[in-house]
Amino acid sequence: TTTTTTTTTTTMMILHRRPKSPALLCIALLVHVGIAFLWIPQAVFSWLSLPPLSRTSVGARSAFGRTTTTLLSSAAPDEEVHQNDDDDDDDDDDEETERIPEDYTGKTIYQRTFYRLSSDSQVQLPNAMMIEERLRFLLDATDPEYMLPTGPRTLILREGTEEDDITAELFRIDLPSPTKTGSNPDRAHNGPRSLDNEIATILYLASNPKWIQGDVLELSCGGTTGASGVVGLLSCVASKLASMTSDELKVYKQERKLAKADVLALNGGRDNFSSVFPQGVHHLTLSDESPESLQGVDEMIQRHFRGSTSSPNVSVQQIEWSHPSGKRRYEREYRTVVGSDLDLSFPTAKELSKTVANILLPSNELAAANMKEGRPGIDPGIPATFVHLCPDYRDETQYLRQFLEKGHLMTVRTNYVSMERLQFYFQSLPQGSPESDLDQLDEMEVQEDISRDYQSMTAIHSPDYAGEGLGEYFFPLETGAYEGGLNRM
Repeated sequence: TTTTTTTTTTTMMILHRRPKSPALLCIALLVHVGIAFLWIPQAVFSWLSLPPLSRTSVGARSAFGRTTTTLLSSAAPDEEVHQNDDDDDDDDDDEETERIPEDYTGKTIYQRTFYRLSSDSQVQLPNAMMIEERLRFLLDATDPEYMLPTGPRTLILREGTEEDDITAELFRIDLPSPTKTGSNPDRAHNGPRSLDNEIATILYLASNPKWIQGDVLELSCGGTTGASGVVGLLSCVASKLASMTSDELKVYKQERKLAKADVLALNGGRDNFSSVFPQGVHHLTLSDESPESLQGVDEMIQRHFRGSTSSPNVSVQQIEWSHPSGKRRYEREYRTVVGSDLDLSFPTAKELSKTVANILLPSNELAAANMKEGRPGIDPGIPATFVHLCPDYRDETQYLRQFLEKGHLMTVRTNYVSMERLQFYFQSLPQGSPESDLDQLDEMEVQEDISRDYQSMTAIHSPDYAGEGLGEYFFPLETGAYEGGLNRM
């Protein structure tokens, strides 16, 4: 469940005030109030004050606004608390001075949002990782009352913590817009919130790092807004970082500091997969049904990574799982199959269950060891697993579960995960200044503090299943023994 009242898109308004004559102001106010009471039902007034959906005002203090040098949800109260305040608290709010709009002329404007899983999320490793999303804007040269996005969306992996602090940066990746258009020739980002589901999946996998091993597959990695492959790539990186001891993490940070003169610079040096992926990962396959999305994946890899002669290898592959042609047989079977907010509508969920069942390694350790995937470095105590995360309002997940359990005799578990999302008011630096100067600014002010609920689903094969689609008993959905009806569970 998402609890928020702020709507944000790529065009954001900067509030300016122009002096007006007191007499004219009074006349205009009386006219507008009279018309409103004559023609507009009283019930409408509860939402008249909301800003247009296409723009967000940044000049007024939000319900969450407060000066803070700390980070996450305890740094600011939620909206419901404000709504239930006593009259005395309302009087205190009236005494607060309104935020004065900053002059952004000649400056780069930054919007920073931080994410982490809440402490009540059921995961293997709590407080494993924190992710910052960083967006950049410039004033619109044709209309200085507005600003336009510039540059890519940047995701920054930071050390996990249960405290309300901004922790050290460990890794970053830039996500340009997928296509160049006349209105967006520089492939700038498209504003906040469009990657929240992908970020939640990355945090969830980083908090369950033992799943990321062997041959890993991401289904439908195209995602949105230039995020092709980001879940698979960052999940591998974050899983390694989350699994490090304090001494290993210290060495890692020292090595990166030596490797890059400025770790905050955009488009820094490319990383070798072997240096940032878990040792147990042998191969990562980023798949999608669209060739265009796979081109974006290739670009992502070329921008940030460089290959090596040793494991792990990373490849892209077109897998048309929602509209298959012929019998399902794949080049390899995978120890971990990942999906982020996949299409679960009927009959797509049925096709997804068939793909997962045929492409996932058996949970039987002996059967898996006899296959070419069973190489050293694998924890045999962790069975081959399908992992999916989506918003908790996706009721159709029950159908996927039914097709996996009854149609392929798999063991399915579901759980709920909560992600904290803290968005700050804009910060700015003179154009051309290094982004590292953001760390020198004295304060950050909370604009919005919300949490979003997700549901996870994991599935493993029956321990008697031998793999490679063998054994008609285990796939009754494909043999006709189970018809795959949509009975509610």
